[in-house]
Amino acid sequence: MIRLPFTPTLLAVALLSSASAMAGYSFESGGLEGEVSLTASAAALFSRNSNFGLGRLDTRTGEIGDKHANWQELAIKPALTLQYHLGPDFDLLAGGSVVGASTFGDGDAGGFTRSSDGRTSVEEAYAGFRAGQWRFTAGRQDYMIGQGFIVMDGNLDMHNDGAYWLGPRTAFRDSAVLGWSGEALSAQAFTLRSDDHLGDYRMSGLNADYQLGELATLGAMAMKLDSEERSSNLAAPREGMKVYNLRALNVVLPGLSDLTLNGEYAVQRGSGEGTEFDAKAWYLGGEYRFSQLPLQPRLGYRYAYFSGDDDLGDNRQKAWDALSKGYIDWGTWLIGDITGNYLLNNSNQKVHTWSLKSEVAPGVTLGTLYHRFSLDEQNLFGAPLSSTRFADEHALFVDWSPSASLSTSLSYNWVKAKSAAKEFFGNDRDFSALQLYVTYRY
Repeated sequence: MIRLPFTPTLLAVALLSSASAMAGYSFESGGLEGEVSLTASAAALFSRNSNFGLGRLDTRTGEIGDKHANWQELAIKPALTLQYHLGPDFDLLAGGSVVGASTFGDGDAGGFTRSSDGRTSVEEAYAGFRAGQWRFTAGRQDYMIGQGFIVMDGNLDMHNDGAYWLGPRTAFRDSAVLGWSGEALSAQAFTLRSDDHLGDYRMSGLNADYQLGELATLGAMAMKLDSEERSSNLAAPREGMKVYNLRALNVVLPGLSDLTLNGEYAVQRGSGEGTEFDAKAWYLGGEYRFSQLPLQPRLGYRYAYFSGDDDLGDNRQKAWDALSKGYIDWGTWLIGDITGNYLLNNSNQKVHTWSLKSEVAPGVTLGTLYHRFSLDEQNLFGAPLSSTRFADEHALFVDWSPSASLSTSLSYNWVKAKSAAKEFFGNDRDFSALQLYVTYRY
């Protein structure tokens, strides 16, 4: 999941869609228009006391390794987009990109990658057309619903993919999206296939967004899941799952222009291959900008709920499945850079998040986050527990963008184990990480 802050300009970069907002090298010849762009990212990370001092768990062998990990990640992504005008209201579209990514050093703190992991592969490769208000593309492509709460990232970037923390691969394979855009209303019919590490499943459905002037963006989504490769879905069955989502984003109340609210509600229903789905997730949050104060600090709070399962022995799956959630900013929807990356995955958890940030100079933002994690049910990955209070994660970060092409981030995160985490891992040392990130976009 590409780590770029969520702004109207950088969102397009993060998705690396066919309509990139960053200026690469543009060219034009007759009716043909194109753009060549390049994104290069690097990260250096230093973690201590993985799994609260238990040590790193290698996800391929199950072996527990060192408590500390120092590693580096590198990703390079050249991309090309093409548009050929056949008429005043009809264009042919095509695009493609390649990702080369590697992990160096000890491998990541969660044991998802090792120092030898990395490869170069085709990321995007799509073609389609635009006819008036209609747009159709098929192939390997990025697609996001809302703010990435359920659908955004089609690749988990683990094992031989390399660069697990950077997460440069996001495209869905074997996909097709048919979209219509009006002045206020837009809608898409989509079918998307995830990578093997996410479980190799297909999501097919409908999504709609309505722009309510400057007051809010309202949205709704319905989709059905099918397992493409059954053996990849044994641990997390998804065949026959149906997901329904309602959302209200960027809500501004009349007379309170400094306050922005966001909320979504989703359920997972349906049944297939002996499993009945009955899970839910929702969140409600707000951010207030103190526009009358120096530096205009922004104070935020969000409560997020992801259901758990109180009976792991029956055929009813009540634990929320995070599916292909994405990353758009600190804490969303990777909740806690340590907890969200290595400990929990937006399932069977309740999270209070407080944030405070301010742009202290042009292009420089200082911030802090506090996440308070509890489990929804008294179990974790099948193990019964006597408590639901899991952990607290704290973060300090600085984001610096000296130019439109260059962005850097430095953060320090530390997680304090509470009763449930102490019982599960058998350790209570602070799990910490110092993270330095740089990205260049041309």
